[in-house]
Amino acid sequence: MYSRLSSRQVLILFVFTLYFLLLGYKLMRLGIHGDGLEYATVARNMADGVGTFWKPYLEDAIHPVFHEHPPLVFWIQSIFFRLFGDGPYFENFYGFFAGLIILGCMAWFWQQVRRDFGLSSIGNWWPILLIVPLPLFTYTMQTNRIVVTYTILAILPTYVAYRSVIGSKRTILFSLASGVLIYLGFIAKGPVAFFTFAVPAIAWLALEAKLSKVVISTLLAMVTFTAVLLATFHFFPESADFWRGFWKAQVVASLKSQRAAGDTHWYLVERWAAEMAVPLFIAVVFLALNRVSIRKIKFNRQALFFLLIGLASSLPFLISTRQHNRYIFHSYPFYVLSLAFVTDSIAAKIESLLSDKPKFKIAIGVIAVIFFIAAFTSMLYKKGHVRGREPFYYDIYLQKIQLPERTTISACPEAMILGDWLFADMMRFYKVSLTPAMGREYLIIAKDSGCTVPEGYQKINRQPTIKYILYQKNKPDNHQKVSQENRNVAN
Repeated sequence: MYSRLSSRQVLILFVFTLYFLLLGYKLMRLGIHGDGLEYATVARNMADGVGTFWKPYLEDAIHPVFHEHPPLVFWIQSIFFRLFGDGPYFENFYGFFAGLIILGCMAWFWQQVRRDFGLSSIGNWWPILLIVPLPLFTYTMQTNRIVVTYTILAILPTYVAYRSVIGSKRTILFSLASGVLIYLGFIAKGPVAFFTFAVPAIAWLALEAKLSKVVISTLLAMVTFTAVLLATFHFFPESADFWRGFWKAQVVASLKSQRAAGDTHWYLVERWAAEMAVPLFIAVVFLALNRVSIRKIKFNRQALFFLLIGLASSLPFLISTRQHNRYIFHSYPFYVLSLAFVTDSIAAKIESLLSDKPKFKIAIGVIAVIFFIAAFTSMLYKKGHVRGREPFYYDIYLQKIQLPERTTISACPEAMILGDWLFADMMRFYKVSLTPAMGREYLIIAKDSGCTVPEGYQKINRQPTIKYILYQKNKPDNHQKVSQENRNVAN
């Protein structure tokens, strides 16, 4: 079978099965990060018709209008919720397939640049191989962070802006498309998307693009972006209210280091060095194994182009001390593409070796099959494994307790509503809000918290529990029936 495949096809098969191996065991686990759970909840609510594009809804008490992030990613996810439902593994598989699209966009960009500059046709597997083992890459794909979807919306306008000044006569068309795509990035991640306006100028500096095209492309992209933004304000007045809330909640607070601020402006530099050490190490290992001369490792113009894009998309974050590695996640594809161009002679040597020695190609194919089997097996083995927030899953969710949707439940103590991410779990899986006010039909109390259970409530979840005890208020008419139903489900 492998003899019918080219060396590049076998290598592509290898890198994608490696990606599946690194993510497979995570795909059917429970307990993603709380932020990602929040974002999925907003998207699922939008899919249910609760909340609108410019007034995304999380839950009643904390975020009746969710201003923490622009709404486009929620809207995109809401489409997939409508198509595939809101199963407990939705976020994991969404991230997995979003990662495949990111890898595809990188490969597309890689091949286009090589064609435009008449470089040897080296397979697009090489940049993919360099980014897949990046620790942040496989981790982020399973957190449902906004930046997962945004990274696609960062690569696409960068590609289109590049095409507006290099390798195409359709400067105006690509420039207009660039402005539209930058706008989409803006309503997905905010001002972070503005780095793309610098791409034509970077192409002029690194790739010797014509200055006239650079000026035209940049101006048209800015005009298009502004026109679409003003049209949005005109036709959707509520969008202006959203941006005021977002500007106050996120942008100003971040610039002033008022939210989750660290103590240094250089944390991201340290994390960048640690992350990029992985693909650099992989390149060095293959350099040694294939005995590629160090003289063939050259920092060319294409490498400079992607390096400058990476810097343009990440350096602005050093202004604030509020820094997390995920903030520059969208920059890593550009840094890796830069490294891939520097080390493309290694990829050429590997392809040549597999073409000359079919046994090596067969061995790589066999390894790819082993990776796939191991990934699929580990996915099934880890199905239902709880990796975080065990009290919620074991005390409530896995007991299959039934609760009425779109209601509010009392919770005590108040601190656990936010501190345990309980508000997000309850809204994501039960579509209910939490309140510290007592008197609701249902009540969640943390064990050993000192909270007093009012008279007239009875426990409905199976004991013993790790932390949470769920109570239901007795009702003269039907409490026996409802309580018996919940006890039957729990048992």
